[in-house]
Amino acid sequence: MLKALIRKQYMECFRTYFVNMKTGKPRSKAGIAGMFLFFTALMLVLCGTFFGMSYLVSNQLFAMDMDWLYYVLLGLMSILLGTFGSVFSTYSTLYMAKDNELLLSMPIPPAKILFTRMTLVYGLSLLYSGCVWLPACICGWIFGSVSALAVVYQMLLLFVIALFVSVVTCILGWLVALVASRIKNKSMAVVIASLVFFGGYYYVCFNMMNLIQKLLMNVEALGEGIRRWVNVIYQLGWAAAGSTSSMLIFTGVTLVLFGLCYTVLSGTFLRITTRTQGGRSHTGKVSVKTSGLSAALLGRELRRFVSSPTYVLNAGMGIVLLLLLSAFALVKKDAMDVMLATVGEIAPFAASVLPMVIVVPVGFCVGMNFISTPSVSLEGKTLWILHSLPVTGRQVLRAKLGLHILLNLVPMLLAVAVLGWCLGLSGWTVVLCGLFFVMLNWFFGAFGLTLGVLRPNLQWTSEAMVIKQGLNSFIVVMLAFLIPLAVAFGGFLTVDILGTEGYFAAVAVLFGVLSFAMTRWLDTRGARRFEQL
Repeated sequence: MLKALIRKQYMECFRTYFVNMKTGKPRSKAGIAGMFLFFTALMLVLCGTFFGMSYLVSNQLFAMDMDWLYYVLLGLMSILLGTFGSVFSTYSTLYMAKDNELLLSMPIPPAKILFTRMTLVYGLSLLYSGCVWLPACICGWIFGSVSALAVVYQMLLLFVIALFVSVVTCILGWLVALVASRIKNKSMAVVIASLVFFGGYYYVCFNMMNLIQKLLMNVEALGEGIRRWVNVIYQLGWAAAGSTSSMLIFTGVTLVLFGLCYTVLSGTFLRITTRTQGGRSHTGKVSVKTSGLSAALLGRELRRFVSSPTYVLNAGMGIVLLLLLSAFALVKKDAMDVMLATVGEIAPFAASVLPMVIVVPVGFCVGMNFISTPSVSLEGKTLWILHSLPVTGRQVLRAKLGLHILLNLVPMLLAVAVLGWCLGLSGWTVVLCGLFFVMLNWFFGAFGLTLGVLRPNLQWTSEAMVIKQGLNSFIVVMLAFLIPLAVAFGGFLTVDILGTEGYFAAVAVLFGVLSFAMTRWLDTRGARRFEQL
């Protein structure tokens, strides 16, 4: 039974690699190979990034014969990335899975259901922590002095570190679920807790190199502090360096922590799950008592969005980033004035391309708000409720697109206005730049919704499968990186010909035309396709 449950869990997680979500039919061998090659290429890029970081850290520590400290620092980084990568999906995986109610109604012990959920958390932890730990080990093999026993221990430590990360993320998910099950506004509690963690994580990441440099200046004191206050991590470093006793201690402590974690979570799993699932909102209802149909559908989409912490934190994080970008620009305005004056003296021509500085960060944040992309798939098996209502597919899709546009609009224009003021841009330039971002926002919304209609996944058990792990969301996020860079690069090349205002007007027209074409398709063929789902 346990084997079947685990197999089911992983097949649902990786279903998109084996089944075409558009047709529901199994992929060909070439299609499966292509999906896995794409995933492998992405992982290699991520591993390459951390290999470069490992190389920078290793130079000084290997020269000082402090291999163990190198593995401590990279081990901590591995734990940090593994925790961040899986913590946002742990809560939904353990307690918000769509099939929890079905499985709990069967003669299956809740502890076994929990264990299968935890194996998926472990798999995600293994994937994320491995992106740091494996490059760190390879760097140690190349530039350090490593024994054969140390190599074996380092490979085994990958699985132990992933188990350690699983314990941390499961405890965090359990704490959030425990709090959420006792208060009325569960989603808001989860969002706030996640944002606090998110802020702490990025603070550490943005200051990582500064922290490492400060730590390396006091290596001896650092080593003594780790040995005294974080002994389990101290043992991790020596285990990676080839110490058998440290390997046994770190593995033993991790297994004990996992046992305690599993015992605590299994004792409360049934109670928390039933409370949490019982408090979920029924988003299929549309009220038209006090407002028109369009407003009612828009309100329905908004309620669906804010009721899901996974949806808010992954598809709406760009809203928070836009607000933080505006606040950061205001706080650092004096420093920006000094920098601009210096640049103006050294390179007077830079003033003409200065507006392109806005394009990349704001464009990236706008693209990160892929609210419309998973909205069709999130209807799931309750889509029939929506089809039974006296509304057309066009009206539903317009509401989904409208929510995407409206939620992004205010923070996006605020960021453009603040950055334009801080950079000393003319009012006309700021207006045209804002117009471009309005069109870009419309483009991302229409494009994501088009993907959602063409490639829906209605057979999910966890929202994270279509929000975080879906190919549609990945495509939009990649475009969020590429399009702003392409627009900025195009501005650098053509600003002398078109001028800043002319260039922004041209790209605004371009994305406006593309957006209008996709919206027209959604109103006609897309609406009919949606009605047939």
